[in-house]
Amino acid sequence: MDYHDDAKGIICAVSTPEGRSAIAVIRVSGSGSASVVEHLMGLEKGRLRGMRRKTGVIRRAGVELDSVVALGWPEGSSYTGEEMVEIMCHGIPEVTADILECLMDAGARKAVPGEFTRRAFMSGRMSAWQVMSLASMWRGMDHGNRLSGEGGSECSRLLRETRRVRELLEADIEFQEEHGTGGSEDLLAEFGSLMELTGEFRRKTSVMEGECRVMLMGPVNSGKSTLFNRIAGGEAALVSDEPGTTRDGASVHVEIRGRRILVCDTAGSDGTGIDREAYRRALGTMKGTDGVIWMSVGGTEKTPGEIEKTAGWIIRVSSKSDLVEKCTDKEWLGVSCVTGEGIDELQELVSQFPGSMSVTALADRIENRVGAARDSVIEGDFAVASENLADAENELSDLLDRGSCALISVERALSGMCVGK
Repeated sequence: MDYHDDAKGIICAVSTPEGRSAIAVIRVSGSGSASVVEHLMGLEKGRLRGMRRKTGVIRRAGVELDSVVALGWPEGSSYTGEEMVEIMCHGIPEVTADILECLMDAGARKAVPGEFTRRAFMSGRMSAWQVMSLASMWRGMDHGNRLSGEGGSECSRLLRETRRVRELLEADIEFQEEHGTGGSEDLLAEFGSLMELTGEFRRKTSVMEGECRVMLMGPVNSGKSTLFNRIAGGEAALVSDEPGTTRDGASVHVEIRGRRILVCDTAGSDGTGIDREAYRRALGTMKGTDGVIWMSVGGTEKTPGEIEKTAGWIIRVSSKSDLVEKCTDKEWLGVSCVTGEGIDELQELVSQFPGSMSVTALADRIENRVGAARDSVIEGDFAVASENLADAENELSDLLDRGSCALISVERALSGMCVGK
């Protein structure tokens, strides 16, 4: 019996932690979820539609798998915003595996990491800010955060204050037009408080963004391990002129310009044997949210197509610029770990990762716009100040809705969740 919805499909996953426990919860979401579970439990059609609960037994080929409690959620009221059923069974891995198999035989498929939350986001049940807050809690980075509502979030607070200051600013503009004078001193005091809030917001988003991963990749002897040690501030990776020195994929956590970065050394892209396998495995772990520093002596080796397709962000480094002629292509940054040439520029580029479509970049833009608005007030150009605040408002409003200004951060948040979330 197949209840699979071709448009979105029915997904299922265990949403409780792995291992043995008294109770496990299996989530089933998508149009037709209730019908699938009703069939497995031998219930009359429609018994689980709406917010309804039913105890019963799930059988396969006449054999009882477990006694369960099924809780139905109607479209618009569930976590995902779709029709959904939560099955509570005994927390025995063999039992949950059998029930999942039955669900998939009936037309469901196993959810991918973060897919339930992705559907909640796509259906409008969760905002971009809530998705990232949830991911921050999931990683254990923000124990004090709560998702009971957006009213107490830093984002909502900053939006309200930005809007209030802009309204004061525009009222002052009207007063100046009528009386030829205004209260810029009072406004500057308001901007001082607003700048403090933008600083708090930027620090919060840095925590929410989590750790960004940047992979050092390139041919053998292109200087990857030397650059890795330069970034790490010590001899974290073995350096040698012998090809194939790097195989274990050393990694180090660093903070660059306020961004927390995981830098990973990798095997040479043109290695052979075990080195080729090490490079292939590194490629296999790469995600669309990862950055790559592609290194080539003199910029002679172009970035491989598989990296171009997969990496979310690439910096091309013409390495050993103290020994070879510099690459004239503007896409390449000349770097020497011996003289230090290009190191500061490279760190600046890395600090901008994961790019303009991230929540940290958004926070930087908002801070810059509020600062620019304050400077315009000092200069007496209140109209320009109002425009800058309006731009900051628009981006904050988007973050509390669909989050088109921070899609990379949303994707990173979703990819880091478990399959049951």
